[in-house]
Amino acid sequence: MGSSYTDRYERTHVRRVTEGLWPMVAEPGPNFRWGVVLRKSKLKRTMNQYGEIELVAESLDHHELEVVSHIRNNNMGIIVETYKDIASGWNPKAKRPRYKHALVDLSSGWIDGIAVLAIDRLTRRTDQVRPILNALEEMGGRLFALWDELDTAYNDPEHNTELRLHELVERAEREARRTSKRYKMLAQHRARKGLHHPGNFRSYGHARDCRSLVDEEAEMLFQAAKAVDQGKAVWAIVEEWTRRGVPTVGGGDHWHSKVLRRILVSPRMVGKREYEVALIDIEYLPPILPEELWRRVRRRLLENPPKRGPGESRELTNIALCGICDLPLTSGLDKGSPVYLCKKRTSQPGACGGIVILVSRLDAKVNEEVVAFLNDKQRAQALLDQHRLETPEIAAIDARYAELEDNKLALERAAFNPPQGVRKLPTERYWEFRAEIEREKETLQRRRIVNRDAQPLREALHEEWTVEDWRSRPLEWRRAVISLVVERIEVARTTRRGAARGHLGAVHYPDRVKVKLVG
Repeated sequence: MGSSYTDRYERTHVRRVTEGLWPMVAEPGPNFRWGVVLRKSKLKRTMNQYGEIELVAESLDHHELEVVSHIRNNNMGIIVETYKDIASGWNPKAKRPRYKHALVDLSSGWIDGIAVLAIDRLTRRTDQVRPILNALEEMGGRLFALWDELDTAYNDPEHNTELRLHELVERAEREARRTSKRYKMLAQHRARKGLHHPGNFRSYGHARDCRSLVDEEAEMLFQAAKAVDQGKAVWAIVEEWTRRGVPTVGGGDHWHSKVLRRILVSPRMVGKREYEVALIDIEYLPPILPEELWRRVRRRLLENPPKRGPGESRELTNIALCGICDLPLTSGLDKGSPVYLCKKRTSQPGACGGIVILVSRLDAKVNEEVVAFLNDKQRAQALLDQHRLETPEIAAIDARYAELEDNKLALERAAFNPPQGVRKLPTERYWEFRAEIEREKETLQRRRIVNRDAQPLREALHEEWTVEDWRSRPLEWRRAVISLVVERIEVARTTRRGAARGHLGAVHYPDRVKVKLVG
């Protein structure tokens, strides 16, 4: 089966099939490799038999089975990967890493097309339609939406596939706007009447009806608020709670600082709710904290938001190595000039402190070497090929993944719709077999090793580079490429110190810098 697949090379190097809305790299048929993109806005919260809250995504399984069964029953190809995200299709800031993985896999040739249950599972925003179409067209990919009967492989003039795609997303966007407006109107109505905003489960510290306190939880919040007011960090409090096994509302015992922080700044702590910047009293909601204490805690937490870890500000920070102690260099200032230096710090207490070099000197040397490497297309392509599995092995993985999808369909039929006269598969056996299938699918996904980290190198292959072009790219992108193409950057000790005769200031010796490229 592997011999009939499209070879996995860069999309621009593959002969395209001139059919459909745009030329495709793979011909529609039984060997077409599909990636199924699944999305759910949020997980469903349920209570298990032990009284613990669980987050489940039942509908994703149903959606997957619906798409897979249609593709297999109509001999449209095989399923080689599934991409599941729990994220909004309406919020442009929503993080959808698995959807991005699907585009990367499409670009690199691991899949030939993307299948979805409906277009609104892909996006609910009209301003995202054109970027999606542009990406698919550039990669020569195929888009199939089952419920919307849309397939870019067949451009029927009577139906105008691209126009229908815009109409479908526009309809989904209108639906998302109406839903959002409806929920906001409900919240406004309850706020005007002085009612609390209900949730699926009770709020920590209050009973389910919000008319009484859970004394033990309320005392925990009171002590936490006093600790924060005295300067204790929220993360330190939740670490202590987790260590002591303090139960959460969901029945677990692991606390997150953002959860406790959100609870402590909530007006619910003083028997109020917030509406249009104003605080509204809720008569039946008992307060947990004195209002003066709550305002101090709220001010402290909101005016001092949690800080993220420091990002890298230089191209070679923690990449270049000290030639003396062999530890990564950090960046700093020396007499007002930015430098890379070997410096003792929390992450590297054994640093020797014996190396200092100007940022401009080291960056210039490395940039020159990297640009030359990227312009040597044969060498760069050979490196990119190292990030792929061999075709026979990946073909075997694809075949087994497709077989597991077929087994999953057969298992559903045996458990819920067996042939007449055949007993249904017992529920316990169904879940046992289902877990085995999912475990093997996860193992295959790990073995696939698409290595999406190589995507920056894949992008760089399409251009001819100059140092100026290279420096105009985002810092994180440049660092990612350097990590791929450079095996080692070492800065040696300066053999001569002080200014050379007839020269003002220190002299840079280029042979201090040794750059070893991969391969």
